[in-house]
Amino acid sequence: MAARSSSAKIRKRPVGKHLRARTTGIRIVNRVAFTCLIAIACVAVAVLSVPQARKLRAMKEELARTIAQESHVRAYKDQKSRELAALRSDPSYLELIARDRLDLYRTGEHIYRIMH
Repeated sequence: MAARSSSAKIRKRPVGKHLRARTTGIRIVNRVAFTCLIAIACVAVAVLSVPQARKLRAMKEELARTIAQESHVRAYKDQKSRELAALRSDPSYLELIARDRLDLYRTGEHIYRIMH
């Protein structure tokens, strides 16, 4: 039996150091893979957001133009509303507009038109 016990003593590596080295290697590979995955995800998000950002900028410019046009139309509407109210309630304004459009003048008046 003594012979057997000597043959049973096979030289083994220390289990703790080997396992620790292997685990450290796997951790490093996992960190590198995770970092690469995060970098690829960031690049993908950036690439996909560029067309959306351009579209958003174009829509903002269109909105600004539409708001400016709406403001212009509102001002024109207000002007026409005031003119209509004056035509309905102010006889002297009505006479002035009618004489201007029909090219009428009173006796003794001199009308000077400046064309531009």
